[in-house]
Amino acid sequence: MSNKKLSITKQIVSMTEIAKMVQLSRARFYQLLEQGFFPKPLYDDRSKRPYYDLELQNKILESRQSGIGVDNSFMLFYSPRKKENVTNMKKKQVDPMVKELSETLIEMGLDTTAKQVEQGLSEVYPEGIGDQEQGIVVRDLFRHLKSD
Repeated sequence: MSNKKLSITKQIVSMTEIAKMVQLSRARFYQLLEQGFFPKPLYDDRSKRPYYDLELQNKILESRQSGIGVDNSFMLFYSPRKKENVTNMKKKQVDPMVKELSETLIEMGLDTTAKQVEQGLSEVYPEGIGDQEQGIVVRDLFRHLKSD
């Protein structure tokens, strides 16, 4: 958690929301709750759902930041993981032609991956396939990958 003080904007929060506020998974939050590190929630009379009011939220945030629980036990927390930028983590899209060639070679009994096919294409056809027939390309790739 950063050194900045978290602000509370809601009067009542759910278990999931409070777990997010203290940057813990729900499972870890429930573990600490069972151990007595965090205070027990209040329950809505009608729905029986647990919730935390402002006072309890402040106690939980203070416990998380100080590392000292409401039961006076102490806890060392790891720094929260940095979220990876999902747009930068997208898998490289496989060229449909490479995918088709890979599937064909696998059907022919060759244990290969799209990456190996791509590499094989660049080795067998360094100038590119051009207008070469697919059957010839498959044959050449099969021979090349089989020899490796």
